[in-house]
Formats: sequence, structure tokens, C-alpha cells
Amino acid sequence: MRMHQKLPFLTIENATILKNGKVLFQDLNFSMQSGEQWAIIASSGAEKTALLETLYGRTSVTQGRITRHFSHAYQEAQSKLGKVNSFRDLMSFVSQAYTFKNKSNVQEFYYQQRFNSSEAEEADTVSDYLDRVEEARPGYWNKENAMALLALTSLSDKSLIKLSNGETRRLAIAAALLKNPLLFLMDRPLTGLDVATREAFDGILEQITRSGIQVVMTTSPEEIPAVITHVGRISQGQLLPMEDKSLLKTEKTTVSPEETARIKRLIADYPAVAYHNLIDLRDVSIRYGDRQLLQGIQWTVKPGERWVLKGHNGAGKSTLISLLIGENPQAYASDFYLFDRKRGSGESIWDIKRPIGFVSPELSRYFPKNQTCLKVVLSGLFDTMGLFRQPTPEQTKLALDWMEALQIPHIQRVLLHQASLEDQRFCLLARALIKQPALLILDEAAQGMDDEQRTRFKHIIDHICQKTPIGLIYVSHYANDIPDTVDHEILLENGKRTHARKIQSADHR
Repeated sequence: MRMHQKLPFLTIENATILKNGKVLFQDLNFSMQSGEQWAIIASSGAEKTALLETLYGRTSVTQGRITRHFSHAYQEAQSKLGKVNSFRDLMSFVSQAYTFKNKSNVQEFYYQQRFNSSEAEEADTVSDYLDRVEEARPGYWNKENAMALLALTSLSDKSLIKLSNGETRRLAIAAALLKNPLLFLMDRPLTGLDVATREAFDGILEQITRSGIQVVMTTSPEEIPAVITHVGRISQGQLLPMEDKSLLKTEKTTVSPEETARIKRLIADYPAVAYHNLIDLRDVSIRYGDRQLLQGIQWTVKPGERWVLKGHNGAGKSTLISLLIGENPQAYASDFYLFDRKRGSGESIWDIKRPIGFVSPELSRYFPKNQTCLKVVLSGLFDTMGLFRQPTPEQTKLALDWMEALQIPHIQRVLLHQASLEDQRFCLLARALIKQPALLILDEAAQGMDDEQRTRFKHIIDHICQKTPIGLIYVSHYANDIPDTVDHEILLENGKRTHARKIQSADHR
């Protein structure tokens, strides 16, 4: 393993940090030496992201200073050659808010496009995308090595819009490595990865650091990789080194009595579910070209059943969900029923969407940029990706009541894409619940939240399931995130159903 002299690498001294006119940190201090690998924890996911953005230079320093010692020699050499340069040339940053654009680079993809095989030509393949990444400086990490490390070789010809959430995360890390940075910033890099990939992440990170790259990553206390040498906790605007790792456990939060009371009032008149079956799949198969994404799936979900949908990254979970929410055009060639009605029997897309509430981590990327969080919540009443009609005063009050119940009234006028990730997730949950759906589908819905908020999210879902006849399909790679009310389990492996069964609440732990 490469040996490092203990030299200053990056320091922050008595800094006041602002973004969009808001003070993020005051009197912030941080010292990182060469050879150190840091993990940052905090009770707020927004604070962790803000620190990484500060290191990357996306915030304003109004007092104090940040010194990036690692870039001095490089910038001096480039300046002598008359070349434009930046300390960011030697940094990579994988955030939670990564997006891909089409080949013309002029528009982002719309949500349904990822399920339409004819649209795949508008997106790069994994291999094409990595070919287009500009390498900032020579080094060990080339396309072949990065793809091998992140298990992307077998996905080389797969379209970007066909990637699962976890596959997309691995691609983002691989692309960042191609810069051969000296400092690699990772915002909760384990988010969206399946159990096997999370277990392999220690080895992935070890290979990255052995190549001479230093890492600052945000994570939870339970997921600090072995290669990490130092841990810092953000508390009250300060970054405090943690000498004793036994102190890193976080206190779990629950739903407050006030929050419970507000939610109880909103679901008091929840309608009875009139369907015999919510879902009835009969030997459903989906193929794109030579790729068999689903094969012979049989699955019945009855009203009031709460299911966890499990499977590795790329197992077919997203494809299956796309059928259920009416976004996959191959639904018309498949034999299945939604809400006692055969797909392709004359129903409209609105007939399908009306009884379903849906939340996924990527959903927020597809709303128009001018949509406030209040408009997003209201759009759930109309099953549109944004609000395009005038709501009634009663509808607006209902939306505000849901935002109040989920403790996000402060973001009603904030644009969705500018809200923190945890606030976005609760906003989308309010959007899903506002119409009192018969079926709630939560696809990694708590992704990007900090530990406390994930626990609170779980308790809210449990409370709603206990007090209403709602059906639930829950997808998560984290056993602790799965609501206690889940009583059924379906497992996919390489597009096939391994099993579908009734379980006890403790079985998914």
C-alpha cells in the first residue's frame, strides 16, 4: 500500500459558509492530512451534503478560508503553461442528485422513456457514456479498470435509461474515477446498492485508496468502511472529530404524538377498498431485444396485503413496478389484471394511476424545474408530473394539511429540485397519499434520508397501514427500513420469481 507523508492536504479555518444567501456553517474548522480517509456523519443528510459541496467549492466562504494544499503544485504548473485550471480538476464528486441527458445533451429524459425500448437509442450505453467522460489527468483508472471494479463490464451495452437505481450509482462512481482525482467526495455512496454490493464496498474503497486517491464520504454510523481512518460528526454547525467510535451510534426517532394526531385526522375517512385483487399477474414476461428482464412472473396482491419486493440490483424490480404503475408499453402484450381489470381492455392510463400512490427516488428528477413542493403535492390529485391546473381552495388546504402532518410546511414555496433529499421524499409521500390510494408503492422511497428520518418514514408508513385498508408494495435493500406491518414477501432473481409467500414481521429482518 502506498505510504504517505503526513503533510497538510486540505484545511478549513474559522470559515463562515453560505449557499443561496443562507448560512450553512459558522466558525467551521477541518484539517485533513495526506493519507487520511474521512467519513462524515450527522443527524441531517442536508448538513452532510453541504459539507461536501463546501469542500468542492459550490458554496461561498464569507469569513475564514479553505486551503486545498493538494492542488497548489498542479495549479502553479498549469498557470505557467498559460492553461486555465481549477482545484476541481483534481477532485471528483458523486452526489445524490446525479442526472443523465440524451445524446444531444439538450434535454433530460422523461420518466416513461426508461421503459420504452424505442427510446433507448436516445441514450448512451454504459460503454458510450464512459467514453465521453473527460479524463482530467493520467492515472491508473481507465475505462476498463473502472468498469471491472464496479461490476459494469456485463452492462457495457445497456442503455443508461434501462439501468436500475443501484447500477446507475455504480456507473456514477466509475465515471468519477476516470478523472483520477486526488480527492474523491462521495455523498452516501452505499445508497441504492444491493446487499452484495454493499458488502463488497470495503474492497472497492480499498482499491480506490490504494491507487493514491483520498476519500471524504458521508455515511451512517453503521456503514463506516474499514479503510476509513478518521470520522467527523457535524453538530450545531461544527465538524467535530470523533476519537471514540463507540460514541457513533445514533438515536432512533419515532413519530411524535402531534404528527400521529395530524395523520390520523387525514386518514379518518379513508375509503374501503372495493377490489377483489389489486394485482393479478399471470405468467408475465418482458423482453427488450435479447435481454429477458422478466420471465414467467405470477403474483397476486389482495387488498390490505403489505408486500416487500426484494432482489439484487438489476433483478427486474423496476421493470415489474413499471408494469404496475402503467408506464411500461409492454403491458399490453402481457396477461395481467390491475384492480380487477385486464390490462389492455380499454382502460386509460388515468384509470390505472388513480388507485395507486407511488414514490421512488428518481421520480423527483422528472418534474419541471418550476414546480414548487406545494404544486408537486397537489399534482397527486391529478396524477400528473407537476400541477397544470388551478386547484380549488379545498384541494390546496388538503395539500397543506398533508405537508403539515409530515413536517414539511416550510418547503411549500421551495422548488422541488432545491429541497433537501429528505424533504423531497416526504413531499413525494404526501403527493402519493393525498388521493387516498388503494395501493401504495414505495420503491426505495426513503433513499437519501439520514438514519433518523428513515426511521420516522418507516413509522409513518406503519401507522397508515395499521389504520387504513391500503395495500403496500415496499422495495428496499435495507432490512431495517421495511415497515413492521409487511406480511408478505416476493423475491426476484435475474427476472424470475424465486418465491412469493406470507411472512411474519420479523422474517425480513
